[in-house]
Amino acid sequence: MNARLTKYKILVIFLILVSLASCNKPTYPTGKIEESVLKLCKDEYKLDDVKIKILGSTLGVYIPVEGLVTPDLKLNEKAGKKIENVALSIHRVITSTDMPLKFYILTARDTKTTGAEFILTGFVYDVIRVRLFDISRGEYFQRILRDFRFNPAMLGEQKVKELFNALNQNTSMAKNLKPIFYPIYAIGKKDSQKIEITDIESKELSDRESLLYVKTTEEYEASPGFEAYLTVFPPGFKNEYLILIDMSSFISPVKEVVSKYFYSNNEIRERNLKDTFEQYKDFGMIGIDGFPKKDMDLGWFLSQQLSRRIKSLFEEDKKLKNNFKATSSQGEIKDRMFQFKFNIMSNNNQTMDEKIIFSRIIKMTGTVLHLYAFEEYKSVEFINAALGEKKVYLSKEDLERFRKNEIKIDSLL
Repeated sequence: MNARLTKYKILVIFLILVSLASCNKPTYPTGKIEESVLKLCKDEYKLDDVKIKILGSTLGVYIPVEGLVTPDLKLNEKAGKKIENVALSIHRVITSTDMPLKFYILTARDTKTTGAEFILTGFVYDVIRVRLFDISRGEYFQRILRDFRFNPAMLGEQKVKELFNALNQNTSMAKNLKPIFYPIYAIGKKDSQKIEITDIESKELSDRESLLYVKTTEEYEASPGFEAYLTVFPPGFKNEYLILIDMSSFISPVKEVVSKYFYSNNEIRERNLKDTFEQYKDFGMIGIDGFPKKDMDLGWFLSQQLSRRIKSLFEEDKKLKNNFKATSSQGEIKDRMFQFKFNIMSNNNQTMDEKIIFSRIIKMTGTVLHLYAFEEYKSVEFINAALGEKKVYLSKEDLERFRKNEIKIDSLL
């Protein structure tokens, strides 16, 4: 099937939907999406704690769940049923509306365990295609993104609040950290300091790290000899901090604290912490409120889907599973280039193994992008960390040629 035929099939599906919509009014019209999902959840499944937010072409759905995970960190069966019921409600609405939604993201968050969340991300046209039997259910399930994780931004906020509580309560944990919080502990009487958090902004730097921009109001009594500082820092003055939290370090997750004010060359100076904070990229997709931080795009969605398919390819195919071990796989798209970095090693160290690894991955990638008729990229790079960072680079045109067996793997290695 060539790219033109694939696009034709998608166009046919679209025309079918348009013709149906033109003959009948949509069951769930634009402007009533939120109301419709909420009503289905409440009427059909007795769920009245669901929240909805639409961001561009992305439908965000949030549900709090008591006891999302079991003690051995598996999805609780009752929670799984609740997630399934909400997902069914979403599917009913997005397949019977005239609103041009492209993605849905369902976030189920544990109300007991801070940061524990299960995220379901789907492409609306995949739901439509499986219902029209244009793709198999097995293929459909491979197209859904499922993530169970501990939200690093939420955990970071929790640790920041614990840190300031420790400072205010003068615990042993905070004793060595006090000098970092300038100037209140440098100029104030012992035990007179009180810091109140007024605002926190957070960014996810990785699946375990978060950067937090914290605003505070600070009270203190000046120590003898430091009364002059009261003109610059009157009780109740405003301060700011940048705090880096790394949850991979359970004993000491607070990795760095930077204060707005600092003393240098006999004068008090200021850092522009807000500007520094804005320079960091936020890799998180789900906010503290449980909703998407931004409208989803197909390039990002495919980068995540393909990275998971790469790993599952070597875990689910019996022959590949016996001969190879896949420990990780990550994907991203940047400047219209897909990059997939994985760690797949051979159990036998055969000469042909490198060819097998790359050829299977490249062929699968080309096939998936072809089936989505995705054209908004210019190249793809594959990197196997298990082979000394071995790289294979293909232009979009060469990837399509490889998919058609017009290029052999030997010419790429």
